[in-house]
Amino acid sequence: MMSLVLVDPRAIQPDPDNVRRDTTDDLDGLADSIRQHGVLQPLGVSRESGGFRVVYGNRRRAAAIQVGLPEVPCVVVDASPEDRLIHQMLENLQRRDLNDMDKAEGFARLRRNLTRQYPDWSDRQLDDEIGRTVGFTTPTVRRYLGLRELAPGVRDLITDGSLTVTQAQHLSVVADPVNQTELAELAVERGLSAAALSRACRAASNQPGLSIAEAIEMGERDQVPDAVVSIKPAQAAPAKLPRSPKAKDESEDDSDLWVGSADSEPDDDGPHAPAGPRSADGHRVFKIKTVSSFMDEIDRLARCLQDGDLGRAADEEPDAPIQLRLAARQLAYVSKELGTFLRKRNWNE
Repeated sequence: MMSLVLVDPRAIQPDPDNVRRDTTDDLDGLADSIRQHGVLQPLGVSRESGGFRVVYGNRRRAAAIQVGLPEVPCVVVDASPEDRLIHQMLENLQRRDLNDMDKAEGFARLRRNLTRQYPDWSDRQLDDEIGRTVGFTTPTVRRYLGLRELAPGVRDLITDGSLTVTQAQHLSVVADPVNQTELAELAVERGLSAAALSRACRAASNQPGLSIAEAIEMGERDQVPDAVVSIKPAQAAPAKLPRSPKAKDESEDDSDLWVGSADSEPDDDGPHAPAGPRSADGHRVFKIKTVSSFMDEIDRLARCLQDGDLGRAADEEPDAPIQLRLAARQLAYVSKELGTFLRKRNWNE
């Protein structure tokens, strides 16, 4: 059971094992937003030693302290250490707050936890369960886990956002870490697409004597030879070595990395409620991707107030005052930002 409470952010302990490693990036920007609008999304906390510890929302906690807020809204999560990791992953994935290497390390931690719980499970079962838990496909989970095997210099480029997962996954065919790093650095410098980088990696793998610069040029020109084979004198027609795995098309994106769908219907929970990914505080994830969907949500909120449904629900929930004060801040923010959006497009008349 979760409850919403107001807590002094200075009384909340940070999580030393937070899946997000860098919680200080752009903290000033977040602090400015909180100073202007308040904390719009509750932190997740767990009770510990008579106080609270962050489950998710470390940056919001730090920014609230920087601003000097006396209290912040928090969802109290009763969860085991393993469940806290899942809460962190879900919250950060939905907010897109994790860089790609943080996601990879988070998936690896989930995998270790599952391995302890289910020692007889195969790799496929483990990856399937991770994907089910966080709303990713199994191939996507494996793409992220594969990032951890790349050279340190490549991982640094992924961490700072210079190299995407779609690009980086192709570097695994190059065994030498120095060549991997050089390929990645040149790809970033020359703005190579994922498909072009894939071709360059296959060229470097198929022809070991090829320089990295030449491999990059071949990838850009789409001139990738088959794997080189040595021809023995007695052989008239030697067979080719197996080709490297076919490169994914450069149009491939990371659209399956985010849970939720505009097609899912956020009806009330009940015995026939649809299954699907849940947010860190237990609600189904629903992303608005069309103006019509946005209007449907506004209409649903308006009817909830007009028909008295909100009043009846509020009478049944002890923490309704805290929740609705937070809702008022969120709606004020939506109204202000929507007005700004309309003015910028000259649509406000």
